Amino acid sequence: MDSKLENFYTQIEQEGIHALWNRHEQLDDNLQNLESDSRRGLTLLVHLPAHVTRNINFALNKLKLQEPFQYYYQSPTIHITIMDLRRVTADFHLTKTEKDQYQQVIRETVKHIKPINWHLAGLICSPGAVLVKGFYSPELTKLRDELRTNLSQNGLILDERYETFSGHATVVRFQRQLKHPRSFLNEVMKMNNVAFGDFYTNNIDLVIHDWYNRHSQLLERFTLKTS
Repeated sequence: MDSKLENFYTQIEQEGIHALWNRHEQLDDNLQNLESDSRRGLTLLVHLPAHVTRNINFALNKLKLQEPFQYYYQSPTIHITIMDLRRVTADFHLTKTEKDQYQQVIRETVKHIKPINWHLAGLICSPGAVLVKGFYSPELTKLRDELRTNLSQNGLILDERYETFSGHATVVRFQRQLKHPRSFLNEVMKMNNVAFGDFYTNNIDLVIHDWYNRHSQLLERFTLKTS
């Protein structure tokens, strides 16, 4: 298992423990007006197979008993971000030419990338969310690095605020003050090492979607190198 990635998750978890323990959780105010949330962005992502989302839902059902009024992701919306190409904004706009250029660059890049192996195991709290820890094979790092190079060489915008390194899936967001933060945190910590499943990614999706992946427009599904 990647020690650098494990340390990254440990740091997030420590920040989450400190925030919840001191009742300083970060609330997402946009969740109060979901239907009027017009923010959109351009993202490469991976959807999770049914056996993994089923196991995640077993865990979420336990958390709902503690805090039923938080925002829990529905199975079809749970995903892992490969890369945010254009960050989610209220004034998002993508021309047909830009769309075609992104698709062409990604299409050429994935020809050289073999399927990605994933191991999802453990829940952690960040200050504003609950995450499933995701661990991945070196192919994902190669894909991200080559995309950064190829997008830059083709003059295409890449809106990464920092280089994407994580492989997590966000499954809960805090939309109101937690009523029982310590018992909720304890329940999450009990599932710190629970295995949710392994799988291979053969396809990645380019989508225009909202921050919570509730409204997603598939632009293209790319197939990774198969031989």
